Amino acid sequence: MTSTNKQSISAVIILPNQVIGGADALEFSADIRKFTERNVQHIIIDMSSVELINSSGLGMLVNGLSLMRKIGGSLLLAAVPEKVQGLLDMTHLNTVLQSYPTIKQAEESI
Repeated sequence: MTSTNKQSISAVIILPNQVIGGADALEFSADIRKFTERNVQHIIIDMSSVELINSSGLGMLVNGLSLMRKIGGSLLLAAVPEKVQGLLDMTHLNTVLQSYPTIKQAEESI
């Protein structure tokens, strides 16, 4: 999982091809905390590489959303693969996690 700071108010976190919790979840939470300490208000999650996500991975996203909401910010998903979008729809997480076809569209929604 890598992170790149886009500007002082927003950031993009690029997820790996497997999002299954564990060490990735800890790193993800640490990345979000680092960004919030730098006053980043909006985080976009680039999901374009994700091939596999399990319940722990979904929990990781929900936790990230919760952390961002606590500071009055947002967490947006971008480039969600069809298979992953199906899982978000099935679990009704699509009602709380906003997703956009591209990173650019997510940035424009901020």
